Amino acid sequence: MKTIKTYCTTQLREDIILKKNKKNIFQSPILKKIGLNIGVKEANNNANKILPAIVTLFLITGQIPTITKAHKSIANFKLRKNKIIGCKTTLRNSQMYNFLEKFIHVALPQIIENKPCLYKNRQLTNHITLGIKDCNIFPELENQYNLLSTIHGLNIDLCLKEYELNKKNLFFSGLKIKFH
Repeated sequence: MKTIKTYCTTQLREDIILKKNKKNIFQSPILKKIGLNIGVKEANNNANKILPAIVTLFLITGQIPTITKAHKSIANFKLRKNKIIGCKTTLRNSQMYNFLEKFIHVALPQIIENKPCLYKNRQLTNHITLGIKDCNIFPELENQYNLLSTIHGLNIDLCLKEYELNKKNLFFSGLKIKFH
């Protein structure tokens, strides 16, 4: 069985080069990194509210996440500078492809089946961001109901090295990620 890494680096790159009439394999898009983050509003008032989000990211990725803090104070949101507002992690190399394979084959079909946890995407120049309303679609979180009492949303940011919009759409459609 082929893995996502071999599929992305060989077959998908060759298909994109043939469709776009490029002469060099280095002109094709490459997946550079995957960033995952969870924002927690309640952590502004109580720092212990960030712990379930940290455990969630750790179980999904296998990597210890970093805590994100507010850069400046905003009075309307009752936000002070250096208060905890969420956590994030960045996946590269083998961990990135392991997560991508799990996401495409296990989580994405559940997202498409279930209406309550639909995802939305935002297209930037070389990124695509998927917002998931419920993290419980990942198989690592099935038996952890006592640790994870609250339901968190998750943002997944897939970053490419290529900056052309048409190639980006070909790359993600080759991975069977649908656009809304």
